[in-house]
Amino acid sequence: MSRWLIATMTSVLFIALVIAVTGFEALLADVEAIPQPDASPYLGPTMVVAAAAVVFLATAAGIREGNPGVTGLVAAAGTYLAMLATGAVGYSMTRRDGTELLVFPAGSALSPFVVGSVVVALLCVLGGVSAARYQARHRSADATPGGEGDRR
Repeated sequence: MSRWLIATMTSVLFIALVIAVTGFEALLADVEAIPQPDASPYLGPTMVVAAAAVVFLATAAGIREGNPGVTGLVAAAGTYLAMLATGAVGYSMTRRDGTELLVFPAGSALSPFVVGSVVVALLCVLGGVSAARYQARHRSADATPGGEGDRR
């Protein structure tokens, strides 16, 4: 499979798992994804889409070269920053208040929604890059003379 297809599949898995984790958080812990009552209903999905873009790019870059663990950590950090930045900009535009650019990230930095999304991003990118590396290694072993695929 191409690295772009694997990156796309990883991003779709990320979105699905974030929806599932956020749903379980709301069900079991009775916490809202975005606790601000005056926030737009599109703020949470916008944050997830921004994080999915980070997951997509990190997976595509990590497949090409890099350690899966380091790529996963970079994706987790990028997801964290992307979610907080997108949320801050979106909420400050909703409130028309520039101070929310600092207040929203400070209040949401350790929220279950953001932390859960970061953990899901780490696991998805780690799995996607590792699976692609495993597939590439076995494909090259099958193509070499005397490899497993060269049975005559």
